[in-house]
Amino acid sequence: MANPVEPKAALKVAAVARRTGVSVRTLHYYEEIGLLKPSGRTRSGHRLYTPADIQRLQQIRSLQQLGLSLSAVADCLSDGSVDARQVVADHLAKIEAQRRDLERLSVQLRKLARQLEGGSPDDAQTTETLLSALELITMYEKYFTPAQQKRLEAHAQSGDEVVTPVIQELEAARQRGLPPRDPEAQRLWQRFQEAVESVSDGDSDMTQRIFKLLHDEKKAREDHGISEELFAYLGSMVDDPGH
Repeated sequence: MANPVEPKAALKVAAVARRTGVSVRTLHYYEEIGLLKPSGRTRSGHRLYTPADIQRLQQIRSLQQLGLSLSAVADCLSDGSVDARQVVADHLAKIEAQRRDLERLSVQLRKLARQLEGGSPDDAQTTETLLSALELITMYEKYFTPAQQKRLEAHAQSGDEVVTPVIQELEAARQRGLPPRDPEAQRLWQRFQEAVESVSDGDSDMTQRIFKLLHDEKKAREDHGISEELFAYLGSMVDDPGH
């Protein structure tokens, strides 16, 4: 077991997940495959992540967003070939390119909105549908690579058939007052994770992106039948006590 680390110098796994957006499950997986092992433990055995661990996590996520697989990320970090400044520069360049794309789309949408002002009710309804569709496209482009978007499209129907029933069961559990840490609720949460993983074909990076989309985007939650009450309930399920 790793040596205990002073609390001021480290964060528990739940705090790291909350502040970085990387799920506790993913952090545990990184540890399992040897990609990111917490440098310390509390006396009660809770994982502790030091500033150096957080820096390594940032490098892992940045390399993943540049398109590297986890095995390639591990190779890069193990042989010391990663230049943190270059990783940040490359990541920034990618984000800037995405920002420019979004700005161009924003200009197009504003132009479309001006052109359609004063239209008939039917026109307005059509426009609303179009804008909603474009909003979804933009949202998915923000979170997923083109290849991942194609996989999501391919799994659209089968994914709904797998994920939607579990969401409905989770909502039913919430409505009947089942405590989020109850074993039955935790089994439902596990099934929900497995359903999402099936949509991503077991790709951990894509799975994480799906969960981040659902966490960050209210519209995405609404489109999948996740109310704000259910969202809060799910949050209580994964509020890891720090182990």
